[in-house]
Amino acid sequence: MLNGVILTLFVFVSLFLVLLVMIQTGKGGGLLGGGSSQSVFGSSTADVLTKATRVTAILFIILSLLLSFLFAKKEDRLTPETAPTLTAPPEETPGETNSATPTAAPTSSPAPTVPATTPTP
Repeated sequence: MLNGVILTLFVFVSLFLVLLVMIQTGKGGGLLGGGSSQSVFGSSTADVLTKATRVTAILFIILSLLLSFLFAKKEDRLTPETAPTLTAPPEETPGETNSATPTAAPTSSPAPTVPATTPTP
């Protein structure tokens, strides 16, 4: 249960971090030309977004490390030491025959013969 809670929290933190990064304006003249000096929310909001991004990024790193330790395999081996043994299916007793499976006709009885003549109308 703890793994599921931490994994859900990790997904929400990841999405929130993406949202925070997308909201922020670029500081330099990057590919999209985000070098404007004014922001939509004012200059104090940029500091709040930067601090929120830092906290969310640190939380993202901590949760990812925690999840990696929780979901890590305890054994270093890729294959088990003993191979699984195959067992033969149980034999059927005469009283357990299944009516859905067709049974073969005994080979000792002769097959019925069809007359070679055709009936006339």
